[in-house]
Amino acid sequence: MNILILSASTGGGHNRASNALKAYINNCDNHSKVEIIDTLKYCSSLLDKTVTLGYKTLAKNAPELYGTFYKTADKESPISELVNTVMTQFAKKLLPLIEEKQPDIVVTCHPFASSMMSILKETYDITVPVVSIITDYMPHRAYIGGHIDAYVTASKDTAENLASKYGVDENHIYPLGMPIFNSFYESDEKRNRETLDRLGFSHEIPTVLIMAGSFGVTDILKIYENLVELDTDYQIIVITGKNQKLYDAFEKILTKDIKEFETHDYSQLFSGLGDANIAKLVLEHSEQLRQELSAKLINTFKRSTDKTKPTKLFYFVDNVEDYMHVSDLIITKPGGLTTSESLACALPMAVFKAFPGQEAQNADFLVEKEAAIVLEKGEKGAKQIEELLKHPDTLKQMKENCKNCALVNSTERIYSLMQDIVKPK
Repeated sequence: MNILILSASTGGGHNRASNALKAYINNCDNHSKVEIIDTLKYCSSLLDKTVTLGYKTLAKNAPELYGTFYKTADKESPISELVNTVMTQFAKKLLPLIEEKQPDIVVTCHPFASSMMSILKETYDITVPVVSIITDYMPHRAYIGGHIDAYVTASKDTAENLASKYGVDENHIYPLGMPIFNSFYESDEKRNRETLDRLGFSHEIPTVLIMAGSFGVTDILKIYENLVELDTDYQIIVITGKNQKLYDAFEKILTKDIKEFETHDYSQLFSGLGDANIAKLVLEHSEQLRQELSAKLINTFKRSTDKTKPTKLFYFVDNVEDYMHVSDLIITKPGGLTTSESLACALPMAVFKAFPGQEAQNADFLVEKEAAIVLEKGEKGAKQIEELLKHPDTLKQMKENCKNCALVNSTERIYSLMQDIVKPK
């Protein structure tokens, strides 16, 4: 089978889902060929930069504005019409790719890719089946197209919403879960013990995992300081991802003899500006403005506590499942793939600063299922963590709720669906 996966780089989840599916197929089927294409980059570097930069800038620096745009585009409105017009204009740029690759099936892991493929099938003589994987726990109008052969959803709730709100035929909806690596489902006690030993951690006290790559430097350092102030006995793993500034700041805060240090934090600079998102966008594209404001980007972070907890700090890791499996709670943002991976590991979540839009909807889903809490700011958030750690029965029930939400063997079942669709009738 010749398989083409269309993804995009607006957030890491779309590519993680694509890579998990490709890895599974390559591992179990030597006869199939799988290729992942970044849809927006392939169609237009300008489109890619506009969408990717627009998403990152608005979501991080003007979340309310991003949330308004997201909600408006999710219903019949001038914004949704504009999105459809843009997708129609760029969809034809995928024609040479389809003609060159001659795929037996196309899998889309991004709403714009799904929209483009539906438009292509409607407008041109293209009959290749398309499977659209919805990479969040609530769907969005941008995923919906009249020529999508199958929708794969993260949960049964997502599937029901897709049918009731958007009128999608239930026969085309498959609540199979998101494609994630099987290692997230496979907790091995021996390996867990080895992981804790490698960290130099106790086997007897709780472990809190902080996935902090998307947080602002000041935000997460303050969270950490509030956490280490707690009297409860526990240990902490911090993974900053590819956020070098955050990693550097954490290295300094973990060095006890450093009482204060400089940080470069955009959130502090723009917090007092009336239109922070525009200022941030201008800053990123104006060398002169960047030089003029460089001094203002430097803030001094002063340590507020001398208390500590056993802590291990990591930059980017490719075995995050090992740290999830040994943890009792994760503090993170509720991206679609992070949510699915945490549920697969039966790891309760403390959600921090969910972006309005898909992240907020993911958070609502998790809280409704009692698999997560929404973390309040400052000391109140730390107290929420303390309450959970002091009540292991509550955490145990949250773990069970996570298990109930997780759709086991999701990637395997998605591939089986693909085979059934391609199989000659």
